[in-house]
Amino acid sequence: MTAGQSSRLPQPGELPSIVFRALYSEFELRTLHGLHVAVPKGTPWYAGHSLGEVARQISAALAPGPECCPDGQPGCSSARGT
Repeated sequence: MTAGQSSRLPQPGELPSIVFRALYSEFELRTLHGLHVAVPKGTPWYAGHSLGEVARQISAALAPGPECCPDGQPGCSSARGT
């Protein structure tokens, strides 16, 4: 074992996610209550217990901030997709 390596062995249930991440390094793997979600790295994603909760998260992310559009003009795209 070299410095900086963990001595902890992966649990049996962790092996599939370790293999997935090794094979598909351009994707982020998220697991929520047994459901696996793979999205391209850097892609925003939203999760909630209801569609309303997800919709609120998306609306908040898409809303232009004052630093983005100080004059209130529509079309500010820097708040989208980050």
